[in-house]
Amino acid sequence: MATYLVTGGTGLIGSNICRQLIEAGDRVRALVRPGSDSGPLVAVGVESVEGDIQSFDDVVRASVGCDAIINSAAVLGGAAQQMEEQKATNVGGAFHVFDAAAEHGTRVVTLSTTTFLRHDTPLTESSPMAERWSDDPYTVTKGQAYREAMRRVDEEGADIVVVIPGGTYGPGLSVSRAMHATSYNRLLRGGINGKIVEYAKYPVPWVYADDVAACSVAATKHGATGAKYLAFGAEDAQSTAAFLNAACEVAGVPHRVADVVIDPSDPGAVGRYGATLVDLAQRTFPVPWFDNTVTRETLGYSPCPRPDAMAVTVDWLRANGQIG
Repeated sequence: MATYLVTGGTGLIGSNICRQLIEAGDRVRALVRPGSDSGPLVAVGVESVEGDIQSFDDVVRASVGCDAIINSAAVLGGAAQQMEEQKATNVGGAFHVFDAAAEHGTRVVTLSTTTFLRHDTPLTESSPMAERWSDDPYTVTKGQAYREAMRRVDEEGADIVVVIPGGTYGPGLSVSRAMHATSYNRLLRGGINGKIVEYAKYPVPWVYADDVAACSVAATKHGATGAKYLAFGAEDAQSTAAFLNAACEVAGVPHRVADVVIDPSDPGAVGRYGATLVDLAQRTFPVPWFDNTVTRETLGYSPCPRPDAMAVTVDWLRANGQIG
């Protein structure tokens, strides 16, 4: 039996990681901020430790005696992004996790993103960082954290493994956290309820939250130091509109969402979609979008087919009063 600290444990991915570790017979602590919806974690056997990832002392205290730290805490991209807020968690928080793990001699699995990686050919586990990337706060801060993680691996021998999820959706232990303003579950709700009629067109590697959690747990136990693993879905990337339309079909509603090509000169585009998405919509991506053979073979990663994952998600949304 191992002991793990999970940051971001009340979130969509983090709560699924906690649940899977508990189901495997491990001990789990979750670092939760005061006032967080930690009740669902405690109900499945997670030890809730009050603290904040922005405090190094809190992270060190929570991780004493742990075999590994899984860092899923993040401030996500969205229409309203503040650089200082993103830095405090995505950079400062990640550094605190790295420092705490170094102090205790433990492994770190940290979750990242794709937007700062070179992507003129299908994305793989060996894709390097791009020479230049978007200057939106989310991309900048996640890129800085990833660069520092790799520096520590190369120069200090740190035991850090990176998991990169795609566009994550599906049930979470805390409904309120799983339906956060920046969550794709919220998009699903809007699409199914007819509140979203169009969306910026760019491909997304959609992935079921339970699969991201499984990849993260496997990386913690079997991943190679310094490696990055791609936790994407079973199918290739598709646009948000196509994703929402699949949900509408499963939910049995007649309306559909249209793809929209963003005009980069449109002054209102950033306000509607956020800087990260506007940047993505201007790029040209390869087909296929990714090849995560290494992740599948190394970690035994086998994601759920999207129709099956969507059916479970729609049932969960309906059971929790999110859709009619």
